[in-house]
Amino acid sequence: MRNRLIPTIIRESGNANLTDEYYLQVYAGANATPTINGTPVTMSAGSTLNIIVQTISNTSDVYVLGVKKNVIEGGGNLLM
Repeated sequence: MRNRLIPTIIRESGNANLTDEYYLQVYAGANATPTINGTPVTMSAGSTLNIIVQTISNTSDVYVLGVKKNVIEGGGNLLM
């Protein structure tokens, strides 16, 4: 069985689905300053920030990595 906290989803920051997915990392593909959880964070190209994302701004070249919420919460339709 795979570790449920290893990210299996990647989304552009502007397409983050904070309702159905948990994001555990933020990746910057280029130098950028996304606002994460209300705080502007300067990130260099190729850097990753390990953090639980509650909010994130729509920032070019910034991606969020995570998992579906029902995998963490144990919804009734899990597939192993």
